[in-house]
Amino acid sequence: MSRIKDFEKMYGLDEKKNNRKKAIIYTRVSTKEQADNNTSLATQKKFCEDYARNNGYEVAEYFGGTYESAKTDERKEFQRMIKYARQNSTVGFILIYSYDRFSRSGANASYIADELKKQGILLIAVTQKVDTSNAGGIMQQDFFFLLSRFDNEMRRDKTKTGMSELLRKGYWLWTPPRGYINTNRFHRAVDWNIVINEEGKLLRKAFEWRVKNTYSSAEIVRRLNTLGMKIDERRLHEIFKNPFYCGILITRMLPGEVIVGKHEAIVSQEDFLKINTPESEVANKTYETMSNDLPLKKSLRCSTCGHLMTGFLVQTKGLFYYKCQKKCTGGNISAIQLHKSFEELLNQYQLNLKGLEAAVFPEVMQDKLVEISKSDANEISAAKSKLTQIRKELDTIEERFATGKIDNLLYTKFSEKHKNEISELEEKLSNPNLTSSNLQKCIKNGVKIARKLSKIWTSGDLFDKHKLQHLLFPDGFAYDKQNKRVLTFRTNVIFELIRSISTVLSEIKSGDPINYNQISARVTS
Repeated sequence: MSRIKDFEKMYGLDEKKNNRKKAIIYTRVSTKEQADNNTSLATQKKFCEDYARNNGYEVAEYFGGTYESAKTDERKEFQRMIKYARQNSTVGFILIYSYDRFSRSGANASYIADELKKQGILLIAVTQKVDTSNAGGIMQQDFFFLLSRFDNEMRRDKTKTGMSELLRKGYWLWTPPRGYINTNRFHRAVDWNIVINEEGKLLRKAFEWRVKNTYSSAEIVRRLNTLGMKIDERRLHEIFKNPFYCGILITRMLPGEVIVGKHEAIVSQEDFLKINTPESEVANKTYETMSNDLPLKKSLRCSTCGHLMTGFLVQTKGLFYYKCQKKCTGGNISAIQLHKSFEELLNQYQLNLKGLEAAVFPEVMQDKLVEISKSDANEISAAKSKLTQIRKELDTIEERFATGKIDNLLYTKFSEKHKNEISELEEKLSNPNLTSSNLQKCIKNGVKIARKLSKIWTSGDLFDKHKLQHLLFPDGFAYDKQNKRVLTFRTNVIFELIRSISTVLSEIKSGDPINYNQISARVTS
């Protein structure tokens, strides 16, 4: 008597045979319009269900049923389906309408199908009968995947060609930069109307100030902020460098080509070149627009409202005062008193170590900065990677909208979401604790400056004083009149470490060993 059945039962082979009759169905379309129409999705589902019924398969679950691009395999529903299939030993088949519904990624799709097959899961395209149990069938399946990839690349080339031709005619195909608005953004690119908005009018003033050498970039930023346009020097510098503002289109899609755009220019081409030509007078201008008697005007903020403070001279006394631009009560501060308090603050960051303490100081600094930089590097790397990914996704959305592949609702929903995410990440990257990868050079320069802080403040010119303020206290500072002391918002991490470490080292008695852990405990990050 044959005991084959007993062996199958012992090793669970009978269960594997029975359980592998379950199938899952995956349906997909490429666009929202197709999904809303539902004809294609309904047809795919019907064909798959008929196949399952005719072959005795039990449908365990449905996936897809919506629109997902198949150019890559990082699709939400697709990944959910693959995960479900791999985690459920009862599933033996994935039913799809055709191979291009599964993926258009070519070789990667072949790899996924092969890995599924190794786990006992067969991919079946119900309208393309292929027997993957033999080499010929596997080659035929791979051919279908490659054909789908080829079709995708052909469409992509056609889209790029169309976009390139539109660009050459002067049509901008993406969201216009700051200062412009597209009043017809829910239309075809040839019907877009990119015009200057209220911020653009302010930027026109900024370009005029820059061309005429009226103000430095820092002063222009301050004035724009006062007028209601929140911007920093880095962003302003990017705007001054962007040829879009003088009516010129330069894009990576058309390398080496300079195109005159159809939008209105904020600055003339001549003035734009004056600003950006390295040897021009404008580009090499050194600014001395602030008073030597009120050197803190660029960084001093009102302790009540937070606005930058200005100054004035009391003619009868011959004394200078700082005052709040918003005229807050008690906002006037004697320049003599404030300068004295600021010098006292600088003394806290003055480095005066000698002997052994001075010798070990750079080593301790490097140890502390390595700790900080490791943490910052991980955060910055993750943020940059995410920013690159989101920008690519936004480019894809804008490209699809410009070519009419997605509608207004979908474009607005996802473009606004991505723009908000980009803004948040850029803000995060604009204020890292430590940006220098060369720690020894960073420490050397920091120590050099810290040893002569008082000299820079008392003997330096106005430009040196402004530079020193911004270097030590990037977000500025305020003044507490009642306690006669300067209040800082954020201190440069290098100088904060210099102050903290030098304080600890100076308190260690002569001849005592220097314990790094003791220093670590007292140094703030």
